[in-house]
Amino acid sequence: MSEKRIQSITIYPIKSLGPVHVQEAWVEPSGLRRDRRYMLVDANHQFITQRTRPELTRFTLHEQEGGFLVKDLLTNSQKFLAHNVALGPHVNVRIWDDEVFAVQVLDDWAEWFSDRLGEKCFLVVQDPAHVREIQEKYQTEGSAQSSFADALPILLCSEASFAAVADALGEELNLLRFRANVQVSGSAGFEEDTWAEIQIGEVQRWKGAKPCARCQLVNVNPADGTQDVRTLRALASFRTFGNKVYFGQQFVPISLGKIRVGDLIQVIQSKDAVY
Repeated sequence: MSEKRIQSITIYPIKSLGPVHVQEAWVEPSGLRRDRRYMLVDANHQFITQRTRPELTRFTLHEQEGGFLVKDLLTNSQKFLAHNVALGPHVNVRIWDDEVFAVQVLDDWAEWFSDRLGEKCFLVVQDPAHVREIQEKYQTEGSAQSSFADALPILLCSEASFAAVADALGEELNLLRFRANVQVSGSAGFEEDTWAEIQIGEVQRWKGAKPCARCQLVNVNPADGTQDVRTLRALASFRTFGNKVYFGQQFVPISLGKIRVGDLIQVIQSKDAVY
């Protein structure tokens, strides 16, 4: 097997909206810098996701100096989200079973998204003073928190694992369906399930915390928001263990720093996979 290296790095600045591909990223306690730090919530401050609103794929993000340009492909309208955007009051938001204080983003973002989605909603951002703590068993010396990701800070998968799903489906498949942060080349299919600890580059270390259970979100085509149940069905045909369907592994940083596309990955410690 050839050397294991980072093939691509992807962040999702606003949860469930479009990806931003980067060549390098700073690793912070909450995951990759600017990954899932923003989130849409409804009038009840419950998080909004592609699981129930697959049309969120219509919003793309493009990195620009000082922020991100958010585009609505349906209406061709766009709005700039500055890194130093004006902030409003704290709000208690809910994401799965977690409740956490976030900060409402002003500059008419609530109105912009509400008009396009046809329901009252708000854009919120994480508040560094109110972290979203992860379970103690997953905590490391470098992190005890997560972003607005579904669970843990970083999601990693391999090219070979993705190819195995495409083979099971019998056609080409868009990797963005799985919304991973890091894609790895040079490993065997689903080998990442066994990585208990990895080193990236010279000093960066991550803990392989747990496999990622998948849901109907993988059925959403990130290009147009259409859904096809065959994707999850193909994955489930050979990746179901204990009534859950798995793809990719979630990692928690042990040390902080920068990662880059092309960085060498070394497996420091292995573990038994879910199967």
